[in-house]
Amino acid sequence: MIRALLLALFLASAFSLQSQSYTLTGRVLDESDGTPLPAVEVVVLNERSLTLADGSFQLEVVAPAARVAVEFVRNGEVLKVLTLELGQGERVELGEVLLPTESVGSLSQEDRIPVITLTDEDLENDAANQNISGVLSASRDVFVSAAAFNFSTARFRIRGFNAENTQVFLNGSPMNDPESGRVFWSVWGGLNDVLRNRDSDIGLGALDYAFGGLGGATTIDTRASVQRRQKRFSYYFSNRTYAHRLMGTYSTGMRPSGWALTLSGSHRWAQEGYIPGTTYDAWSYFLSVDRKLGQKHLLNLTALGAPVKRGRAGASTQEAYDLAGTNYYNPYWGWQNGEKRNSRVVDAHQPLLLLRHDWNLSPDATLTTTASYQFGRYGSSALDWFNAPDPRGDYYRKLPSFFATESPETAEQVAQMLRQDPSLLQIDWDALYEANLTNEHRFGDMSGQWSQYILEERRYDAQRLNLHTLYQHTLSEHFSLQWAASYQWYRGENFRVVKDLLGGDYYVNIDKFALNSELPPEAAQFDLNEPNRILHVGDDFGYNYDADVRKLGSWIQGQFTFPRVDFFLAADLSRTEFWRTGNYRSGRFPDNSFGKGTTHDYFNGALKGGVTYKINGRNYLYANAFLGTRAPFFRNAYVSPRTRDELVPDLRSQKLFSSEVGYLLRSPNFKARATAYLAQLDDQVRLLRFFVPGDVTNFGTYILNPVDERHLGLELALEARITSALTLNGVAAIGQYTYTSRPQGILVLDDDGLTRPRGTVFMKDFYVPGTPQQAFTLGVNYRSAKFWFLNLNFNYFNELYLDFSPDRRIADAVYGLDESDPLFREIIEQTKAPDAFTVDLFGGKSFKFGETFLYLTVGVTNLLDNRNLVTGGFEQLRFDRAQVQSTGINVFPPKLYYAFGTNFFVMAAVRL
Repeated sequence: MIRALLLALFLASAFSLQSQSYTLTGRVLDESDGTPLPAVEVVVLNERSLTLADGSFQLEVVAPAARVAVEFVRNGEVLKVLTLELGQGERVELGEVLLPTESVGSLSQEDRIPVITLTDEDLENDAANQNISGVLSASRDVFVSAAAFNFSTARFRIRGFNAENTQVFLNGSPMNDPESGRVFWSVWGGLNDVLRNRDSDIGLGALDYAFGGLGGATTIDTRASVQRRQKRFSYYFSNRTYAHRLMGTYSTGMRPSGWALTLSGSHRWAQEGYIPGTTYDAWSYFLSVDRKLGQKHLLNLTALGAPVKRGRAGASTQEAYDLAGTNYYNPYWGWQNGEKRNSRVVDAHQPLLLLRHDWNLSPDATLTTTASYQFGRYGSSALDWFNAPDPRGDYYRKLPSFFATESPETAEQVAQMLRQDPSLLQIDWDALYEANLTNEHRFGDMSGQWSQYILEERRYDAQRLNLHTLYQHTLSEHFSLQWAASYQWYRGENFRVVKDLLGGDYYVNIDKFALNSELPPEAAQFDLNEPNRILHVGDDFGYNYDADVRKLGSWIQGQFTFPRVDFFLAADLSRTEFWRTGNYRSGRFPDNSFGKGTTHDYFNGALKGGVTYKINGRNYLYANAFLGTRAPFFRNAYVSPRTRDELVPDLRSQKLFSSEVGYLLRSPNFKARATAYLAQLDDQVRLLRFFVPGDVTNFGTYILNPVDERHLGLELALEARITSALTLNGVAAIGQYTYTSRPQGILVLDDDGLTRPRGTVFMKDFYVPGTPQQAFTLGVNYRSAKFWFLNLNFNYFNELYLDFSPDRRIADAVYGLDESDPLFREIIEQTKAPDAFTVDLFGGKSFKFGETFLYLTVGVTNLLDNRNLVTGGFEQLRFDRAQVQSTGINVFPPKLYYAFGTNFFVMAAVRL
């Protein structure tokens, strides 16, 4: 290794003889009022620097060419390009560089919110969205911008990765959830104005602020001193998730007194969103205060939050969609007193506090330290019932297909009735109240009405404390060092509470399924410490446990810069420990459910490195690689954390490998990037919770272990400036994300906790579900000198597959069937969604009245109103082969999600 490093240094030094080092300095000002512009990115060749609070910058460049282009980038938009003729001097003074007032295009990109339809799984699993489009936002990288906006309609994931493979930082503090690895993007929802200073890097390249994951990293800077000095107010109208948004922002910039202040707030609301029954009511608030202490220290305090209440939409079968007459049928709502009431409502508020200290140790070294604390609630309501029929409108026993297995005539009558009155497919709230008020059953000697139906709230409350410090040092013109250390303390509180008794007087904390089984009576107790506890609104029940995670980590990176070759080496080490603390003593598992469980420790490491070869000042070749391990996440580590402290059999750290090679072209009028990548993710665990077919008393967990994935593909991005006003761009994401293992299937039932092997699951070469394997866009952008712009994009998606049931991919599922039998193929083949095509339109204009600016923007997504674009879905775990063989009818078909049809937004913003 040492010899290889010395050889690389020798070769790089040889290249340096052909070039010269330059130091570029200057100061960036707003051309409208002469005020300094902080956080402007100055880019020369492959080097970049950010302007400071006073607008000044210094950039070290090793140029192999006599002429270079200097780009000034703000909020993802190139605002100015200067062409420099480099002479023999080593220092180049650019003086004052005046940039145009923030353009309508730049501001509008930030408000061009990605159109993402959250799935039920996204919201159930820690309420976190796996798609990171919400944090990518505007970017000067054409590929990243397309992934954030044009591809978000189809829930595209860059390189097929879930969000746990991309690190996200806010003011230097890690934002990935320690319990699941995902990102709670809603924590900062509605704060567009103050989250513009961000940097999104995909892939495996060197990062100054993070080690990075397989998918890269994103950092967001909320310091008041880097916010644009402004008073800004905007109104946003849309037919999407919410209809209205009011937002106001006030920012002072850095004052001569050494203080800077930014305040921002918004309200987003809709009586009903695009999908029926989806209400929305969200507020957001933001405070950032900077205090400059001398010339070397800066303190920042940031406080933000986004309380929200919103009704959810659920997946359903195509049969239900057709009966309702729309692919936007939502089974979660029903009529009550003439109004729509949603049974699945998210009620969340998770405030975040950050304290950051920037210390300029010297002109070449900085130390940034951040402490953050997050707390609050995340709740999601749902119906629960005790000794009563399933109230869901699309429950399979209520649909025509169920009746068709016995009587086609009855099935047609049911279908006709539902088509004539689609409200029968919704929740009948009046019937639920009536059932509770007329219920004659009592629990023991309790008086009052024992509710058989209630509305529960599933809570995922959490506390997080993060400590993070980052040291950056440019030791010479050829070498820079980055080092960071962090500690994360996390406690997630998982429990259920009674939200509404629906007309009844009480509920009981007992397990309805255990009562109907052959288990002893005490098995029906959710909590033996308080047996037969009577419940009222606000009481916890069912399950109650804490997830504790502690993580200590550090990484170090060296970057070497020479005229023809740049390379870097980085290493990461971490120790993770987690344990479960049960707050109930389960009647089914009395000896393995209450109190603090076993602590599990994992020591992990990773290496990352890469090299960039500069063909000349505009053409680059690069190659990067990543190799490491990652501790299992708490959420996937336990067989059933709601009931007991039992780890998944043979649980181990995940093995991660990825590599990429690419070509980059950067010239004033033409930019291109081509990247080929390969990633292997091994030893993952997949858990599925469901009712065991044929016996509803057996609620169990289906475990797949180990699950291996391979992600390979090609990313292409082109941007051509045809004229000063007209730009063409094209992006292609051509991927193949497949499973490469045949894991063992294990079924563990909650009745007895016994492990039941299901055999080998033949899922090798199946496609990773939930994202298009391939996505393409072609865009035409026109930006007029008269301050208006128009963007038109044509998008195409294909190779999107639904999630599959593992139990249909075992030998028993097709036992006795000939491979030529159509049923054999129906059982084992993975369900593929149809290819899709969409068109997006985005435009705007700005006006100036003295010192006041008015911005008008309009965006239309899915202009051609394609309402058949499947964005995801899943096969139901239940499958009745005998019934399908005898009747040809599958009463458990896949459930699907559809993208919005034509949707739009109109926004007006005033900046004073």
